[in-house]
Amino acid sequence: MGAWGTGLYSGDFAVDLRASIAAVSRLPLDDEALVDAVCEAERSAATNPADEDHTIFWLVLADQFEKRGISSRRVRETALDIIDGGKDAAMMQALGMKPADIRQRARKLAELRTRLIAQPESSRPRKTLSVPQPYVFQLYGVYAYPTRGGEPINPYIPTKRFDRAAWHSNGFGLMLIVGYGRAFGYLAWYHAIIAPEVVAAIPDRELLVRDIRWPAPPAYGTCNPAHFRKMELVELGVFPVDPARVDYFYPHRAPGTVYAASDISIANGMDIRKRTARHFWRRPDGKLEKIIYPPAPNLIELGSASSELSA
Repeated sequence: MGAWGTGLYSGDFAVDLRASIAAVSRLPLDDEALVDAVCEAERSAATNPADEDHTIFWLVLADQFEKRGISSRRVRETALDIIDGGKDAAMMQALGMKPADIRQRARKLAELRTRLIAQPESSRPRKTLSVPQPYVFQLYGVYAYPTRGGEPINPYIPTKRFDRAAWHSNGFGLMLIVGYGRAFGYLAWYHAIIAPEVVAAIPDRELLVRDIRWPAPPAYGTCNPAHFRKMELVELGVFPVDPARVDYFYPHRAPGTVYAASDISIANGMDIRKRTARHFWRRPDGKLEKIIYPPAPNLIELGSASSELSA
């Protein structure tokens, strides 16, 4: 059914939003700041009533806040206005939902309405992060990881279900970290450039600096210590890269706030088989334009002091 369905979590958008709310609810922010953080991660759905996910956004947010004991008058009143005003039913009808499914969905929303009306005005205590998430990558560090046919180890597979002895690597992927930050001051995210080809063996420093090219666009994502360990990432070195050269070769990079809020792993961009050079940016006039990148540089061309790199 695409982004919607008879239940609140029957589509991809709702499922992803639920994960975002779970991540953001760990932040040591007050209730309204939490709302702002979720809205920032899904700005169009949160602020544009014409967006097909607008009603889903506020209904799922209200449902999850109620279940997590987080009280926000703004969220509660917005969701009740959507339910009582028939706005969700109108959107679902416009998207082609069948009348019988709309009636089934209405019953779910009636249950949500009852819970929202009974919701306490004050929030329950919740477990939050006491310190910002640590960085597992160093800025301008190069990392190697084993691959099979260009595909890395899937870090989402539970250790007990992954037979490492039966997973035979036939090469290595390489990645260069060109940016990182923390969304809302707590949730770590990264920009990584993935080398376009699998290497048979981890290169020495001279080959790494001279022969490996780093094509745009960057991969975005998070990486917790468990994923770092499961993918068997190894640091090969941290290099004197010039930030101005990074901006030149990889323009229009954005903060990884959405990836951090949704906890989307950098592993999704490390599969060398799926890398593509197509990338767009939104111009000030709102139109999308394809980014034309410079030729892929090596570390010498990215460096602020090529003699240091090649030494």
